Amino acid sequence: MKVVAFVGSPRKGGNTDTLIEQVLAGAADADHETEKVYLADYVLTPIDPVYGEEANWTDPRQDVADQLIDKMVAADAVVLGTPVYWFSVSGLLKLFIDRWSLYQRGDERLRDLTPGKKLVVVVAMADSDTSYLEAVLAPLRWAAKWLKMQWVGEVVATGVSDPGEVEQHPDLLADARALGQSL
Repeated sequence: MKVVAFVGSPRKGGNTDTLIEQVLAGAADADHETEKVYLADYVLTPIDPVYGEEANWTDPRQDVADQLIDKMVAADAVVLGTPVYWFSVSGLLKLFIDRWSLYQRGDERLRDLTPGKKLVVVVAMADSDTSYLEAVLAPLRWAAKWLKMQWVGEVVATGVSDPGEVEQHPDLLADARALGQSL
C-alpha cells in the first residue's frame, strides 16, 4: 500500500508535520510505502472561475498541481494535514483542494480516480476551544464524500502553537501512529 501525506503547514518540523510524521511511521510499521509532500515547496495558484460565463477550464497539466494530484491518484491512502488558521484549514491546503476542481471535467475525472482511497486528516490548533472544529473538518469530510474516499479518521491536537509543542502529548503521538498502522 502507498500512503502519501500532504503537509498544509508552512512550518517544517512544526506540530502538523510532527503528527503527520507519526501517521507515516505507523503506516511504515504496517509495511506500507510512504511519502511526505510539503505543499509549501510548490507554487500553487488560485483557480479561475470554473462555472458560469467566466468559466476557464484551463488544462491542469500546465500547473504544478498536476504533479501533486498525480501523487494523490497513485496512492492507496492520503493524509491531509493542516494547522487551523482563522477557524479553517491553511491557505496552502485550501489552494491544493481548490485545484481539484479542474479535474472534475474531461476524461480523467478525479472523482473516478479516487473511489475507495483511504483518507486520514491531521489538525493542529493553538486554541483549546474545539467548538468550531467541525467547521474545519466539514469541508474535508464533504470532499472525501464527493470523491468517494473512505474517511479513516482524524487526529486533532489542541492547545499547541509553538513548534514541537505536540511532542509534549505522547497520547496524541501514539494516536497518530495507531491511525497510520490502521491503514
